[in-house]
Amino acid sequence: MVLSFSYADSEDGCLGFTYGLLGKLQSNPDSIIELSDLSSIQTGDRIRINLYHPNESNFYLLYIGSLGEVRMLYEYEKLQHYDENIKQDSVSVTPLHWSPLLDPPGEEEFYFLNSPEALNELTKLVKRYNRAPDKGRQKISNSIRDIVNSLKPEIKGDLADIPTRLDKPMVGGVTFRGEGDKDLLKDMSLTHACICTVGICYKKIVLNHK
Repeated sequence: MVLSFSYADSEDGCLGFTYGLLGKLQSNPDSIIELSDLSSIQTGDRIRINLYHPNESNFYLLYIGSLGEVRMLYEYEKLQHYDENIKQDSVSVTPLHWSPLLDPPGEEEFYFLNSPEALNELTKLVKRYNRAPDKGRQKISNSIRDIVNSLKPEIKGDLADIPTRLDKPMVGGVTFRGEGDKDLLKDMSLTHACICTVGICYKKIVLNHK
């Protein structure tokens, strides 16, 4: 049986997204595992990120590495991409294909941000970071971290979202229920859903890189 997954209309103030943070460990490279906040990984392990989100929202996936290096892995702003004449309720994308973790070890931070409004201050700072010389990047990185931390629902007085693990992995917004390998994780799998009713839908995941 196949079940569709849908989001509440963002015009009613409800945003949501589904994601899969997947790993292929060197100890078992033929298997795909589900990674979550505070999962431990090692240099040489590979990770992948899949996303499925409404097309009437603004989505950002920001990465801050163990040395404070910043990379905008994915940026979707509805004013640039949304076309009301195209019948597409949601966007399915892989912002990070299988990529190995490199030294040095430390905390690898991923910020999933789904917002009703474009986060212009954040994107301007990321562009400024990309243009800055190496010696000036750390200060800008700290400012970027301050901005994303200020967006936390509990800081803004909004109801904090609690991500929900899906009963079954999804692929491209569809849940496959069945026997055998249909229940296993695949390259395109989505494993968790975040639903928010007020403000920005915010999720931070930290991987412990050892």
